[in-house]
Amino acid sequence: MARQLPGSVVNSLRVMWATVAVAAVITVLTWWRSDDLLLAWAAGNPSAQTTLQDGGIEALRASDSAPDFVAIAVVAWSILALLALVLHAFLAGGHGWARVMLLANALTAVLVAVTCLVNDLPPVFDVLAGVLLVLSVAQVFFLWRKDTSAYLREV
Repeated sequence: MARQLPGSVVNSLRVMWATVAVAAVITVLTWWRSDDLLLAWAAGNPSAQTTLQDGGIEALRASDSAPDFVAIAVVAWSILALLALVLHAFLAGGHGWARVMLLANALTAVLVAVTCLVNDLPPVFDVLAGVLLVLSVAQVFFLWRKDTSAYLREV
């Protein structure tokens, strides 16, 4: 008979999947609001401003220097989702290193959220960045509770 997962491990896994869901929403919004993101990026880039003034948003989109935010978001989300599948199995199986990897994921989410907040993106991205910050704090909280540590030591 398999051992019962403690509530902190179950909640940590829930938070991990909630983070994947929020990242999926961010990915869809990146596609939907790609021009807004491109304009926000161009605001801090003098050569992009010149391209924008000379040829408009179409020229900026076609520019070799303009990042493809949609491709970046899709790849990042894919990696996060696949990593979540693996880490779910290993954390539930009692492997302590999965906790460290989930901590690294939470810290990466904090970095992404802070980057969004300081770069004057559309407000919806600021709201989602705040959600990522809350989820990251919750992730760390559940990962390092005593019952999580006891479970990982026992298995």
